[in-house]
Amino acid sequence: MPSPSTKAHPYQVALSFAGEDRPYVSAVAAELLALGVAVFYDEYERAALWGKDLYQHLDRVYRTLARFTVVFVSAHYACKNWTNHELRSAQARAFQEHNEYILP
Repeated sequence: MPSPSTKAHPYQVALSFAGEDRPYVSAVAAELLALGVAVFYDEYERAALWGKDLYQHLDRVYRTLARFTVVFVSAHYACKNWTNHELRSAQARAFQEHNEYILP
């Protein structure tokens, strides 16, 4: 059984992916949710994301709010601005903490 999310990390896992890979990532997100994993998946956060400054909010999600970030690496991922922003945020956290944080 996965450990519950904590106040420091309300998401156990944040998913970072290109939109073209959404069908696969959606299935993974659903499986994680069914297993009781607190997951950041944009489709589950639509209401919470509405009106937010996404640049700052996503930086916070991938830098501080998730215990781990799972990166769905693909040809599409490499050329997207948003995925690169998410990856840079996750890398900043990994660099600062010297821990395994990014799970490709």
